[in-house]
This record gives sequence, structure tokens and C-alpha cells, in this order.
Amino acid sequence: MIVHAISEVATQLVAMTGNIHAQNFGDVCAQAPSGEADSYARQLIGNVKWGVIWTIIGCGFASAALMVGGKVFNSGRAAQIGSGGLFWTVLGAIVFACIYGILTAIVGNGC
Repeated sequence: MIVHAISEVATQLVAMTGNIHAQNFGDVCAQAPSGEADSYARQLIGNVKWGVIWTIIGCGFASAALMVGGKVFNSGRAAQIGSGGLFWTVLGAIVFACIYGILTAIVGNGC
């Protein structure tokens, strides 16, 4: 009930102010420092990005290997650690994709 009332008030406030346009919002581009700092900043960001990607891939394979090894060698604890690791790996990949998308939206693309 309260949420509906707040939603209605917000809708009415937006309607009273008129149309809100966010044109050219995607054209905002952050500028890296000029000179040599630009190349170092790009290189650092690229290395971090690929490091995270390879870490996610490595953890996924290690977790899958623990699950299979735990089942083959009848070690319930290893299978449990592997399944937990696989869960956190998938969750980490989702978070990485979301953060990367948010940063791309903030910084801009094709500047």
C-alpha cells in the first residue's frame, strides 16, 4: 500500500515536470590521462580484465575436477568443495559481466 502511494506520487511528479529527455547520454566518454599514462592505464585495465577472465576459467575447471574426482574416489568432501567452488565461480562470472557492463555504460564505447 505504501509502495503504491510512493509510486503514484513519483509518477505525478514526473508528469508535472514534463518530458525528461536523456539524449546523447551514451556519448559521455571518460578521458584517460594524456601521454604515456594513457597507454599504461589501458595496459593495466586490459591485464586485470584478462586476469579475471582466466581466473574464472581456471576456477571453473578446478571445481569441476574436484567434483569428478570426489565422485570417482568416493570423497564426499572433495565433491562438496567442488560443487561449492563451481557455484562461486558462476556467481563470480555473473558479477564480472555485470560490473563490466556497468563500467562500459559509464565510460562509453567507441570514443
